[in-house]
Amino acid sequence: MNWRWISLAALLGALVIGYGALVERNPAPAASDTQAEQPGYYLQDAVITQTQKDGSVGLRLIADHIAQQGNDNITLDTVRVNYFQSSPDHSAQTAPREWVLSARRGLVPANFRVVQLFGDVVLRPADAQPTAFLRADALAIDTQTNIAYSTSSPVHVRFGGHSMVVKSFRADLTNEKVRLESVNGRFDPQQ
Repeated sequence: MNWRWISLAALLGALVIGYGALVERNPAPAASDTQAEQPGYYLQDAVITQTQKDGSVGLRLIADHIAQQGNDNITLDTVRVNYFQSSPDHSAQTAPREWVLSARRGLVPANFRVVQLFGDVVLRPADAQPTAFLRADALAIDTQTNIAYSTSSPVHVRFGGHSMVVKSFRADLTNEKVRLESVNGRFDPQQ
């Protein structure tokens, strides 16, 4: 009689193990590893202000959408940057020069040193005539050296009736000097 109970217990154990193995064959679908990476944070209709060492405004960045990615880079959509450049002698008597940049998209690395702008980028002094501007497909600005430079070609430069197409440019915003490479231009006196 003892052997019957042992045989019956063994049979029930085998059935339980078999059922468990059958259920484990078709596990519930696991979450996909290909999910889009979620941003660290995001902002809508945002304004970010970066100050200089003396506390004055150095950069005001306005964007429709800002998102921090997992690598700490910040992406921007529909961007406007007001860049305030103090005078080269850092004199308090001279008002800072304001530059305005606009673009469809932007990228700011984790160290916030070089702001990269893409898509219909326009750079102009804030107090300049509306016809004086520099237009490029892409542009970068080094906020520590105050240098703006082209990152793609061609670059269209316009001032009043004058327009030029250049291969590349480098603008020293502190000294207000621009270096152009491979210039093709025209003078249009009717504008």
